[in-house]
Amino acid sequence: MKYCVLLLFLLCSENILAQSATYKLINKAAGTTGNISIRRTDDELDVNIIANWNNKAGTYGDFTGKGILVDNKCILKKEKGSQLCKVSLTFKEDSLLVDFQDCTNYQLPDNFSGGYAKIADNITGEYIVAADICYFYSKPDEKSRKRAFAYPPEILNIEEIFEGNWGFATFMSNGKQLFGYVKLTDLKFKRTYLYD
Repeated sequence: MKYCVLLLFLLCSENILAQSATYKLINKAAGTTGNISIRRTDDELDVNIIANWNNKAGTYGDFTGKGILVDNKCILKKEKGSQLCKVSLTFKEDSLLVDFQDCTNYQLPDNFSGGYAKIADNITGEYIVAADICYFYSKPDEKSRKRAFAYPPEILNIEEIFEGNWGFATFMSNGKQLFGYVKLTDLKFKRTYLYD
């Protein structure tokens, strides 16, 4: 009986830090930013990574993958060309340590490795419009509202998450693609997706 109680205590006391969330890195020295959106289902993680080089050419990198969480760590591997990219994720409280190894084919050099701070509980994926109307904005602020909008039950693709409950969305309407920032409070999460 003693051993059963001890085993139950050990299982319940495990500190699980990995949760569904979006994390951000700002590398001021390199002028780059990175966003990592993670959806956790049991011990499986769906990971979307977007890296913005913030240069005039508009260079960005992306990587997606699935992995298994073990002791608050997850290793993702993917081959592109002849190069095997390895992404190591280590979860801390409200942060994420990330290490990119040999990921230049994904436009993810070493300057995207480092500590990522949690910025939102929301993640990238498909969202259903839940408010009466969902306006698009040219920037993630109230003052930049555009004429474009979506109604329920239309579905928006949220490609990147930003602080303050904002997301960058794309949406097809009457054969035209609309894009811009939207308030995540106007939406309801439907499902995650992995970019290819």
